[in-house]
Amino acid sequence: MKKVKMFLVIAVLAAVIVPGVFANGQDDAAADDQLELIFVTPLVAHPVWDVAKAGFEDAIAEYGISGQYVGPQGIDPAEMVNQIEIALVSGVDGIITMPIAPTAMRPVFKKAAEQGVPVIFVGAEDPESTSLAFIGTNEANLGAMGAEGIKAKFAAEGNPPLRAMILMSTFDASFAIKSRDGYIDAMKDYPDFEVVLVESCNSDMVIAMDKFGAAFQAYPEINLVIGVCGEAGPAAAKVINETGRNDITVIAVDDVEETMDFVTSGEIYGTMAQNFYKMGNLGVELLVDFIVNGKSPSSTSIDSGSIFVTSENMTTYSEMLKE
Repeated sequence: MKKVKMFLVIAVLAAVIVPGVFANGQDDAAADDQLELIFVTPLVAHPVWDVAKAGFEDAIAEYGISGQYVGPQGIDPAEMVNQIEIALVSGVDGIITMPIAPTAMRPVFKKAAEQGVPVIFVGAEDPESTSLAFIGTNEANLGAMGAEGIKAKFAAEGNPPLRAMILMSTFDASFAIKSRDGYIDAMKDYPDFEVVLVESCNSDMVIAMDKFGAAFQAYPEINLVIGVCGEAGPAAAKVINETGRNDITVIAVDDVEETMDFVTSGEIYGTMAQNFYKMGNLGVELLVDFIVNGKSPSSTSIDSGSIFVTSENMTTYSEMLKE
């Protein structure tokens, strides 16, 4: 693959010879051959990240450029670093990825910066690493919105004492940490709220179910589950079904099919839906605009949006999220 400099030369010549060829950020002839982007996802073949993949691939097709979507089957920061290393050696022009383990991934982000390869962070930020922009959920907003949903539900029930278990993907995942803290901060004005237990499951459904099974036995006072990883909601609902603990309210994250089925049935009260499509789609747009036109994003931190979904707004939340 030719280098970005050659692509820019061709882009400039094309703009002179054919005025307006980049009017929509596209160059179907040159970009297809010259520009290559890579999306290094934290989870391949995962329903949430598949949505980001769709956004990425739609934008790649729209701009007529080359793109790869790669990553580990399970959360594995070392493999993500390996994929980025390979991409840098191959001469990739831009990278979209999630700094899911910032400390472990900073050296490769530094290498990308030294090579002049722009990086878009999605899903999580790392202020100590250089990036062109961050696109993703504002975790504090997500936690606050989820907490408001919790408070509204229990206000109608007389504000009973709440004893919560929070399940994260990993303890060092930026998204999970900030979302957890967003919930805790927003619940401070609830009359009687306490976090009994915080656990992690490495985004593994079996591990998540095991953690809930053990927790519900060890802490029978738990009556609220707050999930800040995609597996938390369905795993909790399944264990509740198995144990008959119908006194536990489940708050999930993401709108994958299994979670939404449980919301429909009432086994999950609500879930925080994120806009993963925008993460992949806008990531490509920002990279192309920067590489081709030299235009930096107007904002380096872009909230892709989230919304609290219950059975009441199940049929309308998708359109609301786009607005």
